[in-house]
Amino acid sequence: MIKFSTSMFRAPAMTVAILGAISSASAQYANPPTWMPMTMLNVSFDVGTLRLDVVDQATKMGVGVYPMLTLAPLATYDPTAPWGVLNGTQFSRRLGWDDMNKAKTDGTAILDKVHSAYGASAGIWVESVSKSSGLNSYLAVGRYGVNANNSLTLDPAINAYSGIFGTAGSSTKWSWDGKMDHNVFAVGLSNITSPGQLFSATYKVYIGDPLGNEILNPDLSSASTLETWTVQTIPEPSTLAFAALGIGCHLMRRRWNR
Repeated sequence: MIKFSTSMFRAPAMTVAILGAISSASAQYANPPTWMPMTMLNVSFDVGTLRLDVVDQATKMGVGVYPMLTLAPLATYDPTAPWGVLNGTQFSRRLGWDDMNKAKTDGTAILDKVHSAYGASAGIWVESVSKSSGLNSYLAVGRYGVNANNSLTLDPAINAYSGIFGTAGSSTKWSWDGKMDHNVFAVGLSNITSPGQLFSATYKVYIGDPLGNEILNPDLSSASTLETWTVQTIPEPSTLAFAALGIGCHLMRRRWNR
């Protein structure tokens, strides 16, 4: 028989209180974030010049006006859910890619025009050319990022909240489906050091083959856009400590439940 001493399970009162607070906060988790408010990075394709164009953030929001990265408090999201990657971050879903041709001009979907000009296998790709250290990007489809029908039902086929644009070892190139997509851009709290801190990324939008290799024409077809986000607030040291403790407790719970 193995005997256990009760002292093995004693913990300081403060530790118990903290664990209790985390357990209580984790009892109910928030739904994944929506795409509201939204600002569209409208993409268009000119069938005459065979060129893409992007109406970027500065044009839509004004020069020096940036989307806000919103703080995700500890245990807001279920750490076992795909969107749990946002715990311990400030994030934004405001910027979205959209088809200007379909929404504003003649009603013809942009990919139809690209296929007509370059063939059925051609597509529109967005490549992260450069980005600030600490800026991560995650795939989000639909209003809540998990289903194209805008519901909260997790569609496994989407692989929601998987890394894109180089995040988590992903490709820096992302194949855009021509629909309104608001991906997630997030910064870990440990990367935030000053009020109003800015995080930026430069993207190239181009026409490519199924592997993401650019298809060129005599006058070139690509466009580029610079996007910038600003932090909401500087995290207090206690927030970082609680975030680290929360992650540790989650790992312990997983181990105990095996």
